[in-house]
Amino acid sequence: QKKVGVKEVVFDSPVADIQWASPNNKAVFLQTSKGRLYRSKDGGEAWDDITDGFKGKGADSSDATVVDQIVVSHADRNVVGVVGTKHMHWITDNAGLTWRRVRHKATIHSFTFHPTRASWAL
Repeated sequence: QKKVGVKEVVFDSPVADIQWASPNNKAVFLQTSKGRLYRSKDGGEAWDDITDGFKGKGADSSDATVVDQIVVSHADRNVVGVVGTKHMHWITDNAGLTWRRVRHKATIHSFTFHPTRASWAL
């Protein structure tokens, strides 16, 4: 017999988006309606708010980071892009363990990865 467990998790605001990443779907990214980004490394059992971790990655420390979009590559599920406000965008190639800033001067309105080349964005 299978057992079902229920666990309550409280975020800063309602869930706006949720994306499963990594080959085994254990890495989960959750965006709230206030633009906070949460990451789970265990399929959703425990959550960490990782939004403020982007401040030391080239973002102006006086500006609050607000996440607009989370995108997972279909070609490599370890590759995840995060589109933020004020030209603050990041990418990871290890399911969120480390991040690097995407340098792009224009406003990104929509972001998607190439369907077969994980390092290409459209």
